[in-house]
Amino acid sequence: MKIARFIAAAVLLVGTLALAPVASAHSPKTGSTEGTFVGIEQGDYAHFLIKDKKGHDDSFIILRPDKSVQPYLDLPAKLKGRRVRVHWKEQTIPEAGGLMKTVVKVE
Repeated sequence: MKIARFIAAAVLLVGTLALAPVASAHSPKTGSTEGTFVGIEQGDYAHFLIKDKKGHDDSFIILRPDKSVQPYLDLPAKLKGRRVRVHWKEQTIPEAGGLMKTVVKVE
């Protein structure tokens, strides 16, 4: 009985280790979204808010603001209504609820 448990555990361990590289090889999804800048929402993270062409609201977490995002953080009211293209990538952020779109660059 102990040998059967040991063999089962070993098979499970080998199977798990064999699948681990496949799961981690998944590259994050990236893309871009066009819309109208609505504003910045402050919370645990800053969110870049836009309204797309169909009128749907979209939100992107700002983790590391670069020079393309900084003007929107500094003067959101002045830039409200500006047409933008947000380049984003999906990242897992457990504190924010899991898989989220994060800002890479704003044009």
